[in-house]
Amino acid sequence: MFKTDVCIVSARRPDLLSDTLSSLSQRIFSNLDLVNVYMNLDPIFGDAKDHEACVSLFRGHFPTGVLFEPEAPGFANAVRRLWLATTADFVMHFEDDWVALTDIGEEAFEPFSDPTVAQVSFHTEEKNWDVKKNGHLHRKNEYFRLAGVKLPKFTHRPIFTTSPSILRGPFARACAGLMDVTKDPEKQFYSDVNLPLQAYVCKYDNYIFSPQNKPVIKDIGRNWREEKGIKKIIRDSSSFWEAS
Repeated sequence: MFKTDVCIVSARRPDLLSDTLSSLSQRIFSNLDLVNVYMNLDPIFGDAKDHEACVSLFRGHFPTGVLFEPEAPGFANAVRRLWLATTADFVMHFEDDWVALTDIGEEAFEPFSDPTVAQVSFHTEEKNWDVKKNGHLHRKNEYFRLAGVKLPKFTHRPIFTTSPSILRGPFARACAGLMDVTKDPEKQFYSDVNLPLQAYVCKYDNYIFSPQNKPVIKDIGRNWREEKGIKKIIRDSSSFWEAS
């Protein structure tokens, strides 16, 4: 069995968190050897009543889980706090608005037999990942310009993510230690805004878990945000929520 910690980034959205915890517990967590579950509950969206509802949901599923309740919201801070708190060999990362489309078990850990694979990302309906065309390794081709013409370097950089995934525990904790909490955590992996972190991850790979080339996870937060007129804005590699 693969000793695994679970990290959940949550806001005050008990309706979404309820569906997420129920789905993941039934279709994923019950199939794994869990060491501990950590959740960061940011004081954003909702109110104090919603906050308490989220606490109750978490405690109902994980009575001994570790709950962080920071005074101020911050996505990068949440990811850093959660990953640094883990101790297990592997870390499974989720947010409060994802549900499983199929049962997932130890087969998702098989790509880690390659020592260069540091993350296994779950194929989601919303990501534009063409596994058939590009293969299972999530990489970005690099280019240079010559006389104004964009030409390939025939090199690539790995693309890591804060979408649903499994990470090697030491890798997750090392990345968290290098994160800049003022920047969007995902952008720091590959967008030249955190060179120490980017240099650390460049020798590893992210494997896209996509049995039968089909998504295994679905984002249920997009409809929620659209209904409430909330958009994620990224400016200067920093992310924040804005109501229209």
